[in-house]
Amino acid sequence: MKQKIFLVILLFAVSFYSCKKDIETNDPTPTYTDPNLSFLDNAISDSCNDSSFYIKGEFNGHQLCFATTGQTGSYFVDTFSNALFIYHYDDVKKDSSTDNLYLIRQNSNNSIMIALYCGQTHIENRNFPYTQPHQNLEHCEFTEFEFMNMNHDYSIGQNSPQDNYTFQGYTGFGVTLTFLKLTHDNILEGEFDGTLRTNTGSVITVKNGKFRIKFVISEQTISTK
Repeated sequence: MKQKIFLVILLFAVSFYSCKKDIETNDPTPTYTDPNLSFLDNAISDSCNDSSFYIKGEFNGHQLCFATTGQTGSYFVDTFSNALFIYHYDDVKKDSSTDNLYLIRQNSNNSIMIALYCGQTHIENRNFPYTQPHQNLEHCEFTEFEFMNMNHDYSIGQNSPQDNYTFQGYTGFGVTLTFLKLTHDNILEGEFDGTLRTNTGSVITVKNGKFRIKFVISEQTISTK
């Protein structure tokens, strides 16, 4: 009788193991690959060194450097892509001004563009390091990050609900930015990390982001009288 009971238990154990093995083998957990991120796999990375002007980092594990401004053969400043725009108001309180700092780069085949649009940095008068966000932000003092797949479907409008190619992030909302150094000839260095998202939910995690950009200054006096 004991021998029969042992055989029944043994057969049950073998049957259970066999079923479990079939489940593990035949029903694996599916791995989802986001097609909106495939452009990173073959992305061209520019060569850059400590003395060049660039924006670089690790984007979902891909080490990429962007060191082209859009002018053929140019690795230097241009009037729009890398500039500090200062607006003075002559009918408000004395010395009132606002500013926008644009730091933009792309790779050599123009397949990816990365941009930092920084508001109210007053970068010429800052003590460094200067980090966004911080506890005493003034109105409109933040930076928008934009990382764009330039080989996208141009029938889809940018910033539309269907926009699956513009990855955006903001300081204070998943992204941290630190300006480290500004030289007398307007070469700005800094670092950043965080998360960028499209309107369709695709995500790029940025680690060890760094930039070194030379910018020009554009000043304008505005009157609303």
